[in-house]
Amino acid sequence: MLVQVLVLAALGLAVEKAVETQFGLAGVIGLLLLRIGVSTRNAVCGSIGATVLVMLVLNP
Repeated sequence: MLVQVLVLAALGLAVEKAVETQFGLAGVIGLLLLRIGVSTRNAVCGSIGATVLVMLVLNP
């Protein structure tokens, strides 16, 4: 159980660092909004976070 928690925490930090290096501060804000929206089951916050991330990915 403890190993799974540590692995998931490390994976979360790795994803956050990858988003930060790829998309900068806007990517971190989008990821944070998405995480808050999913954890609190707030559809508006999650949708805004997902929209920010999608716009960053699709930006040419």
